[in-house]
Amino acid sequence: MENEQAKAWTRICRETDPAETLARMIPFVREIGVSRIADISGLDFIGLPVAVAYRPTARSLATCYGKGVTLTEAKASAVMEALERYCAENPKITLRYASYDELLGEGRVVDLDMLPRIGEAPPLKSRRSLWARAKGMTTGDTAWVPFETVHLDYALPLPTNLECLLVGSGGLASGNTIREAAVHAISELIERDALTLWRAKGSDINETIIDLESVNDPWCTEILSTLSRSGVRTAVWDMTSDLGVPAFFCEISSDNSSTFRNVSPAAGSACHPLSGIALGKAVLEAVQSRLTMISGTRDDLTREMFMRGSPRPPREEPNTCAGKAFTDIPSALDFASIDDALENLLNRLRTGIGEPLIVDLSHDGIPAVVVRVIAPGLEGSCDAPGYTAGTRARGLAAKQDGDVEHG
Repeated sequence: MENEQAKAWTRICRETDPAETLARMIPFVREIGVSRIADISGLDFIGLPVAVAYRPTARSLATCYGKGVTLTEAKASAVMEALERYCAENPKITLRYASYDELLGEGRVVDLDMLPRIGEAPPLKSRRSLWARAKGMTTGDTAWVPFETVHLDYALPLPTNLECLLVGSGGLASGNTIREAAVHAISELIERDALTLWRAKGSDINETIIDLESVNDPWCTEILSTLSRSGVRTAVWDMTSDLGVPAFFCEISSDNSSTFRNVSPAAGSACHPLSGIALGKAVLEAVQSRLTMISGTRDDLTREMFMRGSPRPPREEPNTCAGKAFTDIPSALDFASIDDALENLLNRLRTGIGEPLIVDLSHDGIPAVVVRVIAPGLEGSCDAPGYTAGTRARGLAAKQDGDVEHG
């Protein structure tokens, strides 16, 4: 599936062609713990490529999935995700053992109250724990962030004073350059924030469904046509938040009577300053999620997930709206490179959230970059067990309650 639009999108998303990225990384796959790379596309009948990189000695998830419109893209995606996890499981960064209060007295430290939480109890700011050195993405100033929000070594216990913080892979990304990795990381953080706020809208999200006939992006149209030809139903919702970065939620489903197995509806979401890239990635993410469930090899899959399927939009009745036009969703214009995407994202956060912080987790000798970006003030993943709404989600809930009272 190749066209000029897809090639243009590749230049904006990546600074190196996926084939070259994969070729560079193949000599290092053993070093990052990958035992094999498998093409699992044939487990489904859709035909869009999905690959898995297996890491049997991982200290987090042992399987890393990748997707794309070509098998090379899918394999490169899987290997780069494996690299992310390896570097986050084995960080080679500057650490400090101190309390929040000590660091605050010496200089800049991230505001713990602005980080995503999984409990109501506030973090203890007087007890010592490990902190990682981060850098402001606009000022370049140093700031200390909790080590737990940076690493992915799940074999380590959480410190008792910071166990209320949400930990996970959000904001962890890889790339051929630090700019490329930063764009992926920030986009994912804005996506999770948007998804949490969008789900909080309840039945109002019916108004956000996209009329797929209005999609005029050639790359997205080809992906959607592939799903349609395979008999898979696709629904997409606009979940763009007040930050104005296009974000979409996609759900795909099929009639189980036409398959040899029961396959629950699968979902995916994505965000990017260009609406075409955001939509295409959301649909491909749903395809990957579906094959993840079919293959059943991911460590954190549970029996309950197979019974209820992937997270779905909070709607009780079938949508009857005509749908909003894809062309009505504001999209950044005149992008020529990854630098434009990064500048756009930083400007969006600067006006609505504040300065994101970045930690370089790259390992010397490996020809790729891994970063962890932390954006204080953004909501985390609402799918995390025990997730507690942050300032933005609470503000939205209060506004909705006010609208109901005045209605």
